[in-house]
Amino acid sequence: MDGKKDPDEIELKEALELVNSGKSIFVWIGGWTTTPLADLLDIDSSKVVEASPFQMILDSKSYPEELKKYERPIFVCEHGISSYDLVKELSDSGIKGYSLIGGMAGILERQ
Repeated sequence: MDGKKDPDEIELKEALELVNSGKSIFVWIGGWTTTPLADLLDIDSSKVVEASPFQMILDSKSYPEELKKYERPIFVCEHGISSYDLVKELSDSGIKGYSLIGGMAGILERQ
């Protein structure tokens, strides 16, 4: 690794700034729960949506309409691995996003 930050990853502080400014939104892709992500981040629940990563990868036309108004939504999973893979896959279809570094586990570690 050359020490450069991957342009498809984002730190929590920068992610919160983008979401709180209305320029982006958190997209939970965990799938197994409706997640306490908004509570964990102490933000309004309207700033977090859920999406199926598998549906978006299998059919890029099914990319959620609500996400299209943001230049780069911030995808969040449990550990930051699935969201990173999703962002790379979507990028191949011309869809840009960020992966939150460390995912939800990373947020919990920082508390």
